Amino acid sequence: MKLEKNSFTLFETLISIFLLTIIIINFSKISSYDNFDEEFMLLNSIENSFNSQDFSDDFSISNQQITILKNGTTEEFLSVKKITFSNEKITLSGYKLP
Repeated sequence: MKLEKNSFTLFETLISIFLLTIIIINFSKISSYDNFDEEFMLLNSIENSFNSQDFSDDFSISNQQITILKNGTTEEFLSVKKITFSNEKITLSGYKLP
């Protein structure tokens, strides 16, 4: 006569619960990005501001002088306008010739 095992042992049950817990925790970390829509909307708004040249108080605008080296010998100086947006999560900069 052959005996069959019909139930889990306590050790197998604990291992199964442990593995299931690890899988659920990792899945919840990956899938719980709460602010995705808000950040996407903010990035879209910033892109629209850069495209339309309509900058709000959240942007800082400064004039800078940059040096360009041509052919390794000739230096050329350009005045550019640096436009920067910065908050706690995003920092973007753009340069525009006047």
